[in-house]
Amino acid sequence: MRWGKTTQDDPQFSPFGPEIADIEIVSGGNCLGKCSFCYKCNNIASPKKIMSFEQFKNIFHRFPKTLVQIAFGITNIAANPDFFKIMEYSRRNGVIPNYTTHGLDITNEIAEMTSKLCGAVAVSIVDKEKSYDAIKKFTDFGMEQVNCHYLLSEETYDKAFKIVDDISTDLRLKKFNAIVFLQYKDKNPYSEYHSLLDVQKYTKLINYCDEKNINYGFDSCSANIFIESIKNKKNRIQLEQCVDSCESMRMSIYINCSCKVFPCSFCEGEGEWKDGINLLESKDFLKDVWNSDKVIKWRNNLIGTMKRGYTHCPIYDLNHI
Repeated sequence: MRWGKTTQDDPQFSPFGPEIADIEIVSGGNCLGKCSFCYKCNNIASPKKIMSFEQFKNIFHRFPKTLVQIAFGITNIAANPDFFKIMEYSRRNGVIPNYTTHGLDITNEIAEMTSKLCGAVAVSIVDKEKSYDAIKKFTDFGMEQVNCHYLLSEETYDKAFKIVDDISTDLRLKKFNAIVFLQYKDKNPYSEYHSLLDVQKYTKLINYCDEKNINYGFDSCSANIFIESIKNKKNRIQLEQCVDSCESMRMSIYINCSCKVFPCSFCEGEGEWKDGINLLESKDFLKDVWNSDKVIKWRNNLIGTMKRGYTHCPIYDLNHI
């Protein structure tokens, strides 16, 4: 819950610091996923970088107490030997960890440890059978917030309906929470995928989930096309209460494994955010990062894109058609 001057006001940003941090602790190396659409280009050979436990502690204690959740970015579970140590430290210090995995290397031991530390976990649909097996392992150890992530693009659209069918029938997915549709952004220069911006197509998919009585969600990048897709639904007003558009540098922040700060992971290396902000050089997080000239400029620009209460991406063309 958040509010502005009164409980009826929805604040445009948090002046006290981020609520959520997206922290990359592994980059590059031999990612088992090999996803052709990977915007981090972890599908091709590249030097591995990791954030050590000591580096994590260093940046963790720079955050104000507003931080309540950290989403950890990894490749393979074993790629960062301090992964579970980092998550345990985060939870012990009052910030709930979660992470997204390709699901290809999830063992019972990993699933059990995850269930004890994480508030939620998401399994990207890479290899369908292994991804479904991973989801079952997590739910078998009592996790209730287990989602599957599905990249939505023009090229992957048709397959999305088959995944929804699987959710209706595959017993491995009986206890999982929801499918989350992620909007494709054209960041990977080697990718041949395209953003799904056709409202009619998106509406058809959402209606199919409703017909199948399947729980679904979406990333903030999809907020505007979702709002457009439900405009004729009887429960439109109720559904709109569940929608939050881009919150980067308003409520959230991204830090890569080199401890550089960006509005979100898709901004890394883009335009004025080519090099980010070095978090390790900051002495006062609110002054040097959250309320720095660079961040204020981004935040004001993002808020300036707001239409009907929803922001629009300043970098990628995600305008629906």
